[in-house]
Amino acid sequence: MARLINLILIILELVAFGKVRKNRSLKEGLIYYTQLSNLMTLVSSFLLVIFGLKYPVEVLRFLSVSMLVMTFFVTTCILVPMSGRIRELLFCGSGLFHHLIIPVLSTLSYLFAEDRVSIRWILLPVAVTLIYGLTMLYLNAKDRVDGPYPFFRIKKTGVRLTVIYMAGLTLAVSLLSAAVGYRPSKTGIRYVFVHGLAGWGSYDDLDEFFPYWGLSGGSIIRYLNNRGYESFSASVDPTGSAWDRACELYAQLTGTRVDYGAVHSRKAGHERFGEDYTGRALMDDFDSTKTALIGHSFGGATVRLFSEILRNGSEEERAGTEGSDLSPFFAGGHGRNLVAVVTLAAPTNGTTAYDLYEDEGFDRDAIRIPEEYEKNSDAVSKRTKAVSDGRASFDFAAFDMHIDNALSLNGRISTFEDVYYFAYPCSSTVRDESGLVSPDPALTENIFMKGAIYMSRYTGVTKGGVPVDESWQPNDGLVNEISAGAPFGAPKEDYREGVSLMPGRWYVMPAFRGDHMSLQGGLTKRINVRPFYLELVKLISGL
Repeated sequence: MARLINLILIILELVAFGKVRKNRSLKEGLIYYTQLSNLMTLVSSFLLVIFGLKYPVEVLRFLSVSMLVMTFFVTTCILVPMSGRIRELLFCGSGLFHHLIIPVLSTLSYLFAEDRVSIRWILLPVAVTLIYGLTMLYLNAKDRVDGPYPFFRIKKTGVRLTVIYMAGLTLAVSLLSAAVGYRPSKTGIRYVFVHGLAGWGSYDDLDEFFPYWGLSGGSIIRYLNNRGYESFSASVDPTGSAWDRACELYAQLTGTRVDYGAVHSRKAGHERFGEDYTGRALMDDFDSTKTALIGHSFGGATVRLFSEILRNGSEEERAGTEGSDLSPFFAGGHGRNLVAVVTLAAPTNGTTAYDLYEDEGFDRDAIRIPEEYEKNSDAVSKRTKAVSDGRASFDFAAFDMHIDNALSLNGRISTFEDVYYFAYPCSSTVRDESGLVSPDPALTENIFMKGAIYMSRYTGVTKGGVPVDESWQPNDGLVNEISAGAPFGAPKEDYREGVSLMPGRWYVMPAFRGDHMSLQGGLTKRINVRPFYLELVKLISGL
């Protein structure tokens, strides 16, 4: 959305500058603050369209928007009242674009579709505006320029009145840039969101056009940030194992190179080191900042294993790696700043979506699947299927999501006594009068319907001997409702509003009515999930 709006801004700026050139050259126009602020907008919007929401681009966008707001303020509150030329300045020619349409559209884009910069840049527009003003005063005093605004004609207005004007303008730009850059801080907790299987995050270009967290409904990360809840979206291996994804998450949070571990990489058959995030950490000061981890789908296993390694390290890696060569991640002893772990529609105890295809006792051919569901289900299998790249079979998400393997993973993950845990299952199935469970087409995307139908009918026994009875049948199209609760055997209780919450136990929340993508905002079954996430961060911030 930000790129689209800024592309429109570029077009509008080119049209407006075309109108300006009918009256004066570009060089002559550069003495006007209006032209400078709009030229800055043209440059920053162009860079945003080309490079996306990179931090230097965000700073330039903040500068240009603040200057445009100042342009709008001076035009409407000073120049129009002084000259009475409201039509010329605001509603025709280049003034319609440079004084009205572009400032309004650019400000709306920055506030609602772009990431806001740190508060430390708040004085940048003030400094630039002050330099411009002092330069114009000097040029007026030397008779090299006349104006271009009445309050710069120092010889005509006098020093005293000029100083008053300059003080007022400096105060105005300070307040306006503070208003544009204001980012409320309602909590000292930072929220780290980790996507699921086949997902993406803030390090991926796709996230700028189609955010994983929010989808077509707009970025949840930006929505929360603009309301004072500092939130970040990680980008881990879309099909990798929980181990590999946890290692990548650590590197992104600490701004280091990914280290998959000497022992693990040998066993898994891949390189030990991955991408280097030095200088581009997901957040500053991760080790000293209170953090809540929120994982959707397989992101749930990722954040749980991450918390385990962060606190307790890896005995296997410590035993098989020289001390000086061991990553601090595997050494353990960290993560005392961890406040909460939240799983959303997560296959915490595995999913029958994988096991039922390997159970020879389950006759899938006896279940009729409508042709449209059969065809559309390929979209899921293609996105989630692991592509063989030389890694061992156990080093993929598909392995970890089998029930036997998920339960084995649970046995290696602790429930810490000082951390709060919340599990949010999803369910898009209904039960008829006869007790038959079926997916609801009104809630379930077509791409999930085939799998949801099979899961709604399946009972059996896993290869490891785990019985799967009718309690596993309610599902969200990819994950069983019972699996998306607390890890089997972990301390838990059903969440009840108003009850005092305690760390060290899992609170299983009421099942969210929707399919597996519902808490992303839905694909075609669109859901406004902003209230859900706002309530979630409020719940955590109030612990």
